[in-house]
Amino acid sequence: MTTRTTVRVSALLAAAALALSSCTVPWFRDAVDEFVAAFNAGDDAGAAALSDDPARAAADLEQLRAGIGGTSVELDAGGEEGEEDGATEITATWTVPNGDEATTTGTITLSEQDSDLITWDKRIFSTELNGDSRFLYSDDKTFTLPVTDRNGTDILSWTPVTVVSAGPELIPRAGGIATAIRPVVPTATGESVTAQIESGDGSPVGLFTLREEDFAVVGDALRAIEGLDLREEGRMLGPTRDTASPVDGGLRDYWSEKITADAGWTLRATSPTGTTVLGQVEPAESEPVRTTMDLGVQTAAKRALEPIEQPAAIVALSASTGGVIAVAQNDAAAALGPVSLSGLYPPGSTFKTVTTAAALERGTVAPDSTVACPATAEIDGRVIPNDGNFALGDVSMTQAFAQSCNTTQGFISQDLEPDDMRNMAARLGLGVDFTAPGMTTVTGSVPVTEPGAARVEAAIGQGEVLSSPFGLAVMEASLGNNGRMVLPTLIQGEETTADQDPEPLDPATVRALRAMMAETVDSGTAASLSDIDGLGGKTGTAEVGGNRPAHGWFAGIKGDLAFCTFVAGAESSGPAVAATGRFLRDDAVSEWR
Repeated sequence: MTTRTTVRVSALLAAAALALSSCTVPWFRDAVDEFVAAFNAGDDAGAAALSDDPARAAADLEQLRAGIGGTSVELDAGGEEGEEDGATEITATWTVPNGDEATTTGTITLSEQDSDLITWDKRIFSTELNGDSRFLYSDDKTFTLPVTDRNGTDILSWTPVTVVSAGPELIPRAGGIATAIRPVVPTATGESVTAQIESGDGSPVGLFTLREEDFAVVGDALRAIEGLDLREEGRMLGPTRDTASPVDGGLRDYWSEKITADAGWTLRATSPTGTTVLGQVEPAESEPVRTTMDLGVQTAAKRALEPIEQPAAIVALSASTGGVIAVAQNDAAAALGPVSLSGLYPPGSTFKTVTTAAALERGTVAPDSTVACPATAEIDGRVIPNDGNFALGDVSMTQAFAQSCNTTQGFISQDLEPDDMRNMAARLGLGVDFTAPGMTTVTGSVPVTEPGAARVEAAIGQGEVLSSPFGLAVMEASLGNNGRMVLPTLIQGEETTADQDPEPLDPATVRALRAMMAETVDSGTAASLSDIDGLGGKTGTAEVGGNRPAHGWFAGIKGDLAFCTFVAGAESSGPAVAATGRFLRDDAVSEWR
């Protein structure tokens, strides 16, 4: 009896021992599980307190969180303990900002001094780490990806620069900063530097961004100014300042989105003995951002505007494709923003292209129709004078157009319907909203006009009619595209959409307008350009009220190149015509195809 009882008890004890030895979560795993739970909950202070070196653990965990940025990490202590050292296998799952995951394997052990604590060791996250390892996540972008023109020439590329920044404590030294920088920034003054610093509302402000060649000139002088921050960075810049364009900002944004979409990533741990890659995806192979621009034409446009003191701009498009070839502004215009793309101004007599086209399609006038061109005329309650009160008498419609007769346009507008000019403008792209990747544009607006003074004013591009230089360039390109509205594009392979899909002009209307534009250059208001073969266009002088000087315009077509030149406050179309001559006679443009 006694023997059988002893055997039964021994068997029970043996079974219990076997159960304990095979259990995957024995009592001494509590500290491991508590640490993992605290870490996964984001309670780094609580997790550090469960280690045998809380201060070091807290500092290391803080560095880990900062180093991996938007990456999250979760630990899993589901692994078994080692047979000899009692280490528990830990799986770390790292989820990077784009959602990709990487896993690493580490180990965790209990403290030999206190089994309620874990031994702090960065190898918890990976067995390949050491005590000096520091965690780092990076988006790996192809910053060297260039933006090119239609010929494959870089128009924007990653360029080393030095950013010069200053805080409010350097305001007393603003004059010295201006003096130091003036060899490469001639316009810098103590007052302008002070104003820049004050715009930061107490925070440091970036004052200047200098290319390597410019910093080489002024670097020593800037370094001598104590407290001035000189930081090396990279920027997407053109080959020279002479190639800068208002479209550059939109192209940089498009480029940034592209390299971000194609970016890879690396999660690493670095130490003095080397780098351990915890996870990585290489950037996708990317082609350059190819635009429709032409660097030579762009540079020629910038050169053509240099002599002009007032804000001035040139926009050029391909008539056959709608591709943007050049968008240039001088410094005075750049100070006002992207006026070439979205600045709205009365277009003056350049709008007579629309008024005449509407009358031609309505059938109320023909190119050889005899029309009156008195010096002044009262039409529907609005007195309209010709520029300088010139009078032609009775002449052909073509002659009246070429000499830019305001009174003639007022007369022919009387036979139009209220929406004729607005609809005709839209058929040529003026007043149409385009969505074109890489650029933001506004073409203009044309009102519906009932009979009366408003219609007469609109007929000569005054009153409520407004256009941007880009809008008139689109109008000319559409006319050069056989009267079908172009869809202006900047980036090859991207599609432009429009909020309207108007019908093209009648071919006869297109032929008549092109002939009138050619006559304008041959013998009319743009006769100073008559040496330029194949050129046709329309001049414009637009009053702006308030005794302010009138704006000057010239818009036209030469071959496949449609363009608009604008000079604010020019008093007449003369400066715009002269700038156009410099532009079109430049070898880069005269040889353009």
